[in-house]
Amino acid sequence: MKPEANPRTFSLLSLNTFALPFYLGTSRLKRLMRILLQRSVDVFCFQEIQQNTYIPLIWREMKDLYPFFAFGSRYLVPKGGLLTLAKLPVENQSFLAYPDRGWPFSIGFADWALGKGVLRTEFVVDKQPIVVMNTHLHANYLGNWSNANFMVRIQTKQVQYLAGLVRAEAPNALVILCGDFNFPRHAFLYAELLAQAGLVDVLANDPRPTYIPFPLVPETWKTTLDYLLIRYPEKSTIQVQPDILRLEDRAMPRPHQRFLTDHCALTLQVTWKSQTDAVQDSVSRHTY
Repeated sequence: MKPEANPRTFSLLSLNTFALPFYLGTSRLKRLMRILLQRSVDVFCFQEIQQNTYIPLIWREMKDLYPFFAFGSRYLVPKGGLLTLAKLPVENQSFLAYPDRGWPFSIGFADWALGKGVLRTEFVVDKQPIVVMNTHLHANYLGNWSNANFMVRIQTKQVQYLAGLVRAEAPNALVILCGDFNFPRHAFLYAELLAQAGLVDVLANDPRPTYIPFPLVPETWKTTLDYLLIRYPEKSTIQVQPDILRLEDRAMPRPHQRFLTDHCALTLQVTWKSQTDAVQDSVSRHTY
């Protein structure tokens, strides 16, 4: 009789928190963390944490279930505005700055000030290496996706840098690249990143937007800017179940009070057969 399978799991949620500086997001961020605690995931990847003082605020709300924090300190803000929380021990962590982060005296001043890059964390589950890359690319405020736009040229260099990082990872690692990429699927940058890095967009067939613009922002911006991209390990039995979540504080009486962030959360549930089950399957196929 074939023994019952014992699958292994790993789960993640990625979210642009819209945590504005100067304490403008303090109350909203507390409410957001309390709602996120209702989600049972192993790792949270946050973008747009725009003030170092938000770190202890989040720590107080999340530390009981998520004791492992990864971020880089840079002047008044976490490096890149990135923060990764985990239930699992973090084997390694590093922040890798984008070589081109724009200029201080430009429309992209906020992007330059955050010092954008990639927050890399490494986990091991049942001997399976898992590399999580949490990132937030330079914004394209003009909405012009041609190479003539200087913001697209900055994004292009960042995409090339990301692709190089993914390619450098060990072939047996599950690589998850997630965050706010600030370009839609119809931009050439999207196809270029997938092709150069060997990544799969696990939500490629989901038409729901991930960015929900404010009323004064043109509806053309209601699109997908956030992604869950995966590079599967060699000889993989991995299966994934992704989703897009619109987060609101439904306990608040008025619509504007329910607002938590202008981005949707992306969730990912990963399952695979344990090494013992994989060996038993192989033996069963050759025995019967």
